[in-house]
Amino acid sequence: MLTRTKAILLHHVRYSDNSLIAHFYTQEYGRLSVMVKGISSKRGTARFNYFQPLNIFNTELYYYENRELHNLKEMMLAYIPKRIHGDIHRTTVALFISELLHNVIREEDVNKMLFDFIESSVISLDEATSGISNFHLWFLVAFTDYAGIGPTRTDMTGCYFDMLTGQFTPLQPMHPDYLDPAGARVLNLLLQMPAEDLASLRLSGEERTELLAGMLKYYRLHLPGIREMRSLQVLRDIFR
Repeated sequence: MLTRTKAILLHHVRYSDNSLIAHFYTQEYGRLSVMVKGISSKRGTARFNYFQPLNIFNTELYYYENRELHNLKEMMLAYIPKRIHGDIHRTTVALFISELLHNVIREEDVNKMLFDFIESSVISLDEATSGISNFHLWFLVAFTDYAGIGPTRTDMTGCYFDMLTGQFTPLQPMHPDYLDPAGARVLNLLLQMPAEDLASLRLSGEERTELLAGMLKYYRLHLPGIREMRSLQVLRDIFR
């Protein structure tokens, strides 16, 4: 069936000199793997340099109900980034987010709210004038809700965050999987903070690194099978 859908690039792998397999999160079909041919052709709509992490496309593709691999007919950028690909900080964040989504989103189930969240996050990352150093933390926290593991904000102060239960608690847990009061405070702030306000969050490189490690541990505890993030070390080096 020939169909049209918006699609956000999560990952791609070269298949041959003139083709690749792209993993998209689409507006109409959820996650799809798509064969893209003619990437080296001057007349084709799918140029290899289009395939940057989190690029958003309008696509026309051949969708097959009972097949894992679909075929691209045409594509064009639905949103043209102004800053992401020319700024190493934004590029690194985009790479990390795309790897996280590629790891976590494994089903083809349609979730238009999730698509809208990812699309608006990409645009926010591109258009933000400040707060970029905290954007990956904000996304990690905001995405927990869509991944089905979202904590609920708290009015408590000086509390801990128990990773096993996903709850804030006034007492230190009797196991090692928790955030201390400093980390729990930042997590609670991020649960309530829109991306536009990230510049107001003042964190040291050490605080960023510790919360990043804690949130990734939280993901692994509740979503078994998540692979090691290859972009993690680059992210730590850029924002330390």
